[in-house]
Amino acid sequence: MFTDQTKKISKSRKSTFRRVIEWLHLWLGLISGIILFVVCLTGAIWVWRHEVWYFTEQYQRVTIQEKPFLAPSVLIAGSGNYLRAKEHGEVILDGITYGRAGRSVMCSYNLSGEKSAAIYLNPYTAEIIKDKRESTAAEIFFIFIRAGHRFFWLPRNIGSPVVGSACIVFLIILLTGLIWWYPKKWNDKTREKSFRIKWGAKWKRLNIDLHNVLGFYSFIFVILLTVTGIVFTFEWFEKGIYRSLTWKEKTTHEKPPLSDTTITKIKYQQPVDLLWSRMNNLYGREKIGNLWISVPGKAKEPYRVSVNFGDGTILYNSRIHYYDGKTLKKLRWKGNKAVDYEQLSVGEKVFRMNFDIHTGQILGLPTKILAFITCLVGASLPVTGVIIWYNRKWGKRKKRD
Repeated sequence: MFTDQTKKISKSRKSTFRRVIEWLHLWLGLISGIILFVVCLTGAIWVWRHEVWYFTEQYQRVTIQEKPFLAPSVLIAGSGNYLRAKEHGEVILDGITYGRAGRSVMCSYNLSGEKSAAIYLNPYTAEIIKDKRESTAAEIFFIFIRAGHRFFWLPRNIGSPVVGSACIVFLIILLTGLIWWYPKKWNDKTREKSFRIKWGAKWKRLNIDLHNVLGFYSFIFVILLTVTGIVFTFEWFEKGIYRSLTWKEKTTHEKPPLSDTTITKIKYQQPVDLLWSRMNNLYGREKIGNLWISVPGKAKEPYRVSVNFGDGTILYNSRIHYYDGKTLKKLRWKGNKAVDYEQLSVGEKVFRMNFDIHTGQILGLPTKILAFITCLVGASLPVTGVIIWYNRKWGKRKKRD
C-alpha cells in the first residue's frame, strides 16, 4: 500500500528530464486536444471521399460495354446541342474528362451570367445521364469535413496556421509520449503493460492501455500523417522537408506556358480528338484512370492535358502536358510536375508522393484502411489522455470521499 509520503518520494526520484517530458506531454495535450481530435476524426472520414462519391452519385457509373469510347467531338457535340437548346444563350466548352471503363464522361461548360454546367454522358452511346449545376449532398458534406480538417472551420488565414501549429505540437506530444511510455526496466510485467491491451481489466485500466499501447503501435504512422499534413500549411516546413529529402532548394512553382498569339489559323479541326488519341496511344487506354483535357478560353491560353493512372485518384505519377492552342505543338513549361515521375531522384519521388501518403491512397485500399485506423487512433489519444488525467487528479479523491 502506497501512502502520500511514498508517492512524494517516488515522484522526487524522477529526473528533471523525465518531469519536463511528462509536463510537456500533459499540458500540450490538454491545450491542443480538441483541435487534434477534430483534425484526426475529419481526416479519417476524408479518406473515403472518393468511395462515397462513387456510390452515392449514380451518374458517375455506366454499364461497361465491349466497344471503345466515343471520340470527344461526338460527346461535346451532344452535350453542347443539349445545353444550347436548353439555355438559349452562350455555351462555352471548358473541358472534357474521361474516366476508366465503367465511368461516365464529364463535359464542363461556362454559361452566360457566370454560371456553369457539368454534363455527364455515357462514353459508349453519348446518352446524357446528368445535367449537374449544384454540388451534391456528398460533396457539400466533404467540403465541410475538409474545412474542419484543414482550418478547424475558421477563416483560412486563421484556421490554417492554427491547425498547422497544433500538428507541430502533436509531434512533440507523440515524442514525449514515447519517452513516457518507455519503462525504466524491462521485465515480463512491463512488457505486458507496454505491448498488450488487457481487455478484461476495469475500464480505468483499459483506458490507460488503449492510450499507451495503441499510441505505441500507431506512433510511426501518426508521425507520418502529421508531417505530411504540416507540409500543406507552412511553406518553411514544406521547403525544409524538400531540402531534407533532395538536398535542393524548392523554388519551382507552376508556370503554365502561353500559346503563340501571332498564329491565327487553326491547324486541326478536331484538336480535342487529336489530343485524346495522343494520350491513349502514348500511355494506353487501359492504363489511364482519368484523362482531363482543358480547352483554352483565350488566344494566349494553351490546351492543358492531365493524365492520372490506376483508379484515377493517384496524383504522384500523373502527367501534365501543354499544347499550343492553334498548332497543338507541345509546349515546355516550368512546374512541380513538369518532370515525369520516373525521371526524379528518390527524394523527389518521395516528396511528390506527399499528398497520396497523407490521404492514404498511395497503395490503394490497404493504405486507405491503414490511414483510416491511424486517424481514429490519433483522434482517440486526446480523449483517453484527458480521462487518464482526470482519473489521476480527481478520480481517487472522489473514491476516498
